[in-house]
Amino acid sequence: MNDDLFGWAGNILKVNLSNKSVKTEKMPKRVLQKFIGGRGVNIKLLYDDISPDTDPLGPNNTLIFSTGPLSGTPIGMGRTSITAKSPKGCIAEGGFGGHFAPELKYAGYDHVLVKGKSKEPVYLWINGEDVELRDATNLWGKTTWETDKMIKNELGRTDVQMAYVGPAAENDVHTCPIISNLHHSGGRNGVGRIMASKQLKAVAVKGYQGVQIARPELFEKTYQEILESIDIASACDPWIPLYALWGSVGDVRLYNFTGQIHSLNAQQLNFEEMKDKANGERFLEKYVKKGRASFACPWPACGKFFEIQEGDFAGTVGQNLWSGDLMVFTALVGSKSLEAAMKARTICNQYGLDLYHVAYSIAWAMECRQKGILNKSDTDNIDLRFGNTNAMLDMIEKIALREGFGDLLARGTRKASEIVGKGSEDFSMTIKGLELESLTQRNTYQYALGLATGESGPDHTKWLPPVPINPVLSSKKLLKEKLDIDLDKLLLDIDLHQAAETRNPEGKGKLMKWLGDTRAVIEALPTCAFIVKGKLSLDFTIWTRILQATTGEDFDYETVLKCGERIINTERAFIAREGFTREDDTIPRRMLEDPVPEMNVEPIKQEDMDKMLEDYYAARDWNTKTGIPKRRKLNELELGDIAKDLRKNRVI
Repeated sequence: MNDDLFGWAGNILKVNLSNKSVKTEKMPKRVLQKFIGGRGVNIKLLYDDISPDTDPLGPNNTLIFSTGPLSGTPIGMGRTSITAKSPKGCIAEGGFGGHFAPELKYAGYDHVLVKGKSKEPVYLWINGEDVELRDATNLWGKTTWETDKMIKNELGRTDVQMAYVGPAAENDVHTCPIISNLHHSGGRNGVGRIMASKQLKAVAVKGYQGVQIARPELFEKTYQEILESIDIASACDPWIPLYALWGSVGDVRLYNFTGQIHSLNAQQLNFEEMKDKANGERFLEKYVKKGRASFACPWPACGKFFEIQEGDFAGTVGQNLWSGDLMVFTALVGSKSLEAAMKARTICNQYGLDLYHVAYSIAWAMECRQKGILNKSDTDNIDLRFGNTNAMLDMIEKIALREGFGDLLARGTRKASEIVGKGSEDFSMTIKGLELESLTQRNTYQYALGLATGESGPDHTKWLPPVPINPVLSSKKLLKEKLDIDLDKLLLDIDLHQAAETRNPEGKGKLMKWLGDTRAVIEALPTCAFIVKGKLSLDFTIWTRILQATTGEDFDYETVLKCGERIINTERAFIAREGFTREDDTIPRRMLEDPVPEMNVEPIKQEDMDKMLEDYYAARDWNTKTGIPKRRKLNELELGDIAKDLRKNRVI
């Protein structure tokens, strides 16, 4: 640990796979003060380390694993952020929970920065200060579950934390994430594909240090305040007990009732089977065996071990089923089988697949079949019709192995639709080349704006907490009386009542800026977006105090929000340098043109979408015609070096 720092370890582990070199460098303190850690420091490191002509799958791309100042403390929640340049050219960034990040911090590192490409498969073994690259030839081609077991056997210990890629990433499949400890995944914009391109099969880590807290008494007091805010017995936010006990899968029937589910490739917005069979209640009552929380998480919500003991899928085991998993492997593809959705999630984790890519590409193919664009002979005689559960499961494996028709879907829905043509591009559900993640847009304008403007493609955790207090139900007076929250001080001039109206474009821009800035802070600390509810969702002075207590640095509320704004602007500058502009901040055509008359839902008007974008850019002081940060905004955020770089590259 760096004796001059609290919270942070202060070290970057730099690994060059091309020449097998490993070295440790000190992290400049000014970078930590401006970007905090996690996703924040990652984007600064990535921006500075690569040029706009860098091949995402070449040796010069940089893959970064990170912790943050709260990692290894009770409020860090085990969150790991992974960042690289995406195969699509934008940012590949995402996170997973579990125990990997705390172990990396205990080994003495805030960040692991990987460059180069090995001539043969290797894995990285971080054993405290002893770091080595080991041969992984025997691991190549193995599933993530096999890899986990084989590395532990080789090391002769089970107390290591690991992150690895599966056969799908090795086969260069579209948006593969990285899998950690069998059941956690992160970085669905292709970080696993990038890791595999470097012939890095896995990272294993064991740490032996602790985390130094600058102000223990303040830390404990604030930590208790955080726990009290999310106590299921006293919380004012009704989402807290639901998430704490059930996890997000408990939302599914409500989403179905309110038309928040993409069914039949988003042709419809609800699904009959969600009422009684394919829902969270049945999953919890029949299949869940026990819960397991991520590191220090007070809720056993996300790590529920499940097992199917009878029927066609007997023997299937896994951990957790998120609402998105359930919705896309049932409603989206028309399948009535809860058990098949559980099986599909397990297969995706074992092969290292992005489940949203898999589900939306299969749903696209099913709609092609529905509309006569594809027939059974085009899809390897697999009958890809909506509702054919076995066909869905068969195609998942073919995608992972790039066999037959699976090779087309392995390229991603946008590319597949461009190849097939015949109007199939009109129902490709992608943004910036990345498949949606089950959130609807036609009847929730905030979702549309958030998904459209994401610098790494669709990622609701970057702006949604994921279910905030509904301000329409909570007046300023009530929030002040019940939660001691003064919205005028915290949210400035945002009209939350107006902004929360689901089909009103007004107010969305300012709200989205505040949500983006604050959630960037959450992922830089880091902690888990799923506990950011109730008071924790609105009162970010709490997060300021926990950061002060941990690091001892002079962070105040305005400074912390400025860090979040700085992170967002650096990410936007990165994709602007890569050629992304306002034209890329859009949503699938279906959301702008196709109504859902069965639920009396109209498509989003283009003028409403344009208004939300312009309001958002104006709130951020970006160029409203291009969606690119202005030079004065970058200078104001102490990003003058980035402003100069964008000017040099003729971006601004």
